[in-house]
Amino acid sequence: MDHHFVGIPELTDVPRVAVIIDVMRAFTVAAWAFSRGVERIVLASTESEALALKESHSGWLALKDGAPAAGFDAVNSPGLLRSCDFAGRTLVQKTTAGTVGALAVANAPLVLCASFVVAGPTARFLQTKDSGPVTFVVTGEGGQAEEDLACAEYIGQCMAGGDVEAAPYLHRAKTSRAAADLAGGLRSGYHPDDVDLCLEIDRFAFAMMARQEESLTILRPVAVPDIPSSIG
Repeated sequence: MDHHFVGIPELTDVPRVAVIIDVMRAFTVAAWAFSRGVERIVLASTESEALALKESHSGWLALKDGAPAAGFDAVNSPGLLRSCDFAGRTLVQKTTAGTVGALAVANAPLVLCASFVVAGPTARFLQTKDSGPVTFVVTGEGGQAEEDLACAEYIGQCMAGGDVEAAPYLHRAKTSRAAADLAGGLRSGYHPDDVDLCLEIDRFAFAMMARQEESLTILRPVAVPDIPSSIG
């Protein structure tokens, strides 16, 4: 299947089906947030917008990249998020790459956000939709991030059917520049387990779909049955 792999700067037309990849760490964090009880994630274009949305909606929480900051309840780290209790809450997320990519294709008919922790469910969801060619948006490093490209290619291979060995794709991600930066503590708002948590294949059994709801772009989990016979 002739999938397309593009960086955010290369997006010129609205794709029919878009999968936005951010392995380290936006869409690993989003999946963890849903696992910790978040009901929905509102994708914000700026930190100011994230704070304004939080302040105008009682009970909403806000999350950003980097070090903790006034007004924000969490940072973009799966290791720091995994112990939180967000049951029933709405989380506003603003990150450097992942949320930017998702908002860039927010008007596409089908938008999924993904990382390795939801790769298998994402592929199976796309199979059930008979989606045809997918535009994978590789958000990191202007479309060159090895960990995002590896994840995108893995999902594409899983969509094609058959048994796909995850190890080579995970190795590419583990040896990427982003992984080295995280492991070296070069990114603020970091937990020592972040790299390992970003490389857990199919940790969660849902895909994540972004839709326009009124004037907002909302990300929600979508349950995907684990049906091995659907692949192959």
